[in-house]
Formats: sequence, structure tokens, C-alpha cells
Amino acid sequence: MVSKANKRFTILLILTLSFLLATPVWADEDWDVRLQKDIESHLFCQDDCGMIVSGCDNATAQYMREIIIEKLQEGYTKQEVLDHFVGIYGEQVLTAPPAKGFNLVAWVTPFVFVIGGGLTIYLVVDKWVFNKELDQKMDDEEIKKPKLDLSEYEDKLDDELKKYL
Repeated sequence: MVSKANKRFTILLILTLSFLLATPVWADEDWDVRLQKDIESHLFCQDDCGMIVSGCDNATAQYMREIIIEKLQEGYTKQEVLDHFVGIYGEQVLTAPPAKGFNLVAWVTPFVFVIGGGLTIYLVVDKWVFNKELDQKMDDEEIKKPKLDLSEYEDKLDDELKKYL
């Protein structure tokens, strides 16, 4: 006699194995669609709407999608499809400039400004805090120092000045 726990385990095992065996088939069917969407997300629509091809529904975006599908069916790689569009429209078709040549400035500059701004803020705040601590220490030292009686030295200074003047 088979217990209920063994039946449940067997059913769960069969369902799990069925799901795992079917997953690669589903993944292969969607491979071209995922690659197409990935390429679309790297391209701007070229009718001055300013949208990415994957989010645009006008005629230009549809035309660009058709070209992407056609190139993928011909066996082009992602980079080759992107290079095809750069050859037609120039680098402004890409959503991100390639990290080479002068375009490297567009990649590096934001990080330089963020780091420089953070460092500046740190130094300014540190100086304010440090100066406040110095002022407080100086006030504490002035309070601790006894007041000197300088009248004795003032008399000697007056005598010396009278000799030479």
C-alpha cells in the first residue's frame, strides 16, 4: 500500500521534471524575440520622436523593426545589426555612445564630476567641522591660561624706549 505522502512526492517529481524538460524548448523559441527586443532597446527611433525603438509604434520604428528581423533571419549578430544602423544613420541612432575615442568623455565625465563633487563636499564639511573644533579648543585654552600681569614689562619697555628716543 502506497502512502499519500509517496503519491504526492511522485506527482511533484513528475511535474518538476516535466517543467525542467520543457523549459529549454520555450527558451529556444523566444531567443530571436529576446535578441530583437535587446537590439531595439539599443536604438533610437529616427523620426525625431526621441523614443527608443522598443517603445515606439510609429511607421519609422516599425520599419526599423522589420530591418532588425530581416537581419537576424539572415544570421547577423547583435553587433552587426547595430553596426548596420550606425552605417545608415550614424552614431546618433545608438542609445549609448560607444566607449571609444571622444565618446569616452561622455562615459567618464559624469563619474569625474560625481567624485569631484563628493570630494569637494567632504572637504568643505570637514573644514567647517575642523575649524569649529579648533575654535572650541582655542576658547578652552584661553579659559585655562592665567592672565599675565604685563605692567612690569610695560614699565621696562618705556624705560628702554626713553633711552633711545
